[in-house]
Amino acid sequence: MTYEQWREARLNEIADKAKVVAKGTVTGTARLPGVAGEWRVTEQGALTYDGVEVVGTIDLPGGRTAMAGGADGFFGVVVTDPKAWERSGLQGIDTYPYDPDWVFEGEFRAAPDRHVEVDHLTAPRTTQAVHAPVDLAVTINGTEYVLTVLETMPGQRLVVFTDETNGTGTPDIGRWLVLPPHEPGTRFTVDFNQATLSHHHIAPAIFTCPTAPSGNHLPMRVEAGERALVYDLKAKATTYLRHLENREWTEARAMCSAEATVWHNDGKGDSTIGENIAGMEAQIEPIASMRYDITRQFEQPGEVLQQHVVNVETKDGGIFKVDAAVYFRFENGLITRIEEYAGLPG
Repeated sequence: MTYEQWREARLNEIADKAKVVAKGTVTGTARLPGVAGEWRVTEQGALTYDGVEVVGTIDLPGGRTAMAGGADGFFGVVVTDPKAWERSGLQGIDTYPYDPDWVFEGEFRAAPDRHVEVDHLTAPRTTQAVHAPVDLAVTINGTEYVLTVLETMPGQRLVVFTDETNGTGTPDIGRWLVLPPHEPGTRFTVDFNQATLSHHHIAPAIFTCPTAPSGNHLPMRVEAGERALVYDLKAKATTYLRHLENREWTEARAMCSAEATVWHNDGKGDSTIGENIAGMEAQIEPIASMRYDITRQFEQPGEVLQQHVVNVETKDGGIFKVDAAVYFRFENGLITRIEEYAGLPG
């Protein structure tokens, strides 16, 4: 496979991952965040969704599809929405220029029966023991580095590493090298031009990926491979508002970083994104419908400024409009700051 073919395959992979809107495990009775309906394992060990047995895939309301797999009362469920890719505003992947100097020969070295403690990008973070059956030994500029290889699922070899570009040219949490499942002692090509972003950047609430194990830091700038996901930030700002219109609170919250803050011109100061969304949810009951009509949008790197009119109809027949100007700040595709100046309802 050429480098250009690999990049095309990566974009297709990202597009597929962007369609995932929920995932989880079912061992008894469960609900998945953002997905209506109940999942349950019967006494016979079968998986059902709202009383209907699930074998492989099942269609869900809203054009979504759920894929399930498992046995013995333990099932994994992944819910996809074919429209989620379009709504994400994701346009591509920014990469460093291809550099043949970042292609090396590496070797797997056995580490039998080893498990390592690795932080996962849950909120808050959690630590799990992950199978790590081999190390990757690779020599860069005359120095040998030995990196722990994770096996997060059978047959998948994954190096999560950090380097001196993190926080400037690449994400703080590091990047991935997905390697073939060779046997220990095998020598093979290690191409840092194929260093990838983790799936966590696509949907942080869904893909709670592992971080780099202790010792997997390269003390140099690895200026090769993927740098960042490229978004249409105007589309992302619009998608966030559409989630609010549809009362999709979980989906709206997932578009924001854990530290995101919100300011309104009501004299109350800043609130967390969780407090802001919870406040909207608590006040929405009297409202029959709400629509954000965007009149103007301006975008520059990491920021969107827009004007819109909020059209509200209450259940008792009241109709009013609110003129507003809103500023969105983004980092790694997530909303980190919202500032809204709204006029009185008219």
